[in-house]
Amino acid sequence: MDNGETHILTPGVFKKLPKQYYQYALQWCSFANWTIEETANLLTGCVPHRKMFLKGTGHKDLDAEVLDNENKIRAALGKSLKTVKSRRFFGKTYIDSSNVIDWALQNDIVVPVDLLKAHGEIRRQWEQSGYTTPCLVAAEWVVKNFWEQANLREPPNSGKIIQALLQQFPELSGIECDMIERITRHPVARPD
Repeated sequence: MDNGETHILTPGVFKKLPKQYYQYALQWCSFANWTIEETANLLTGCVPHRKMFLKGTGHKDLDAEVLDNENKIRAALGKSLKTVKSRRFFGKTYIDSSNVIDWALQNDIVVPVDLLKAHGEIRRQWEQSGYTTPCLVAAEWVVKNFWEQANLREPPNSGKIIQALLQQFPELSGIECDMIERITRHPVARPD
């Protein structure tokens, strides 16, 4: 993947609509630009970093479906899909992701339900609060639920806050929860 993240490769991740698909769709829906390959994979119901010509059952049919979507995307470039950055032979052609879903629906491309949900969720988040991250949302939650009405003589226990964060925000790591607890702790409340 180009953004420097490592992938945990579990069986079935490169098949159609794997269990990880929604999380990848959420992540990609927050990106302003997608490559043609990422777009075709997402519209087909594959994880965006799926490569073509994988060995095994079902991959040949899935490759044909992805390639069909890629061809439709290429035909729409510069017309109904805006090119952001283009390289020779479409290797790293980036398109504006903001209208991909609308374009696909208008062109009778079946959009996976999880992609529609992710697109709607990201759009709602931006409309409600503008830019945010899971850590910022969690920090606001801690302030509201632990510190706004806190008795500073007997402040909330840091372990209790971290456990609550882990339960409320399962996407956060223990290190992130610890960091959030530290930065949200009231300045007069001593660490425990």
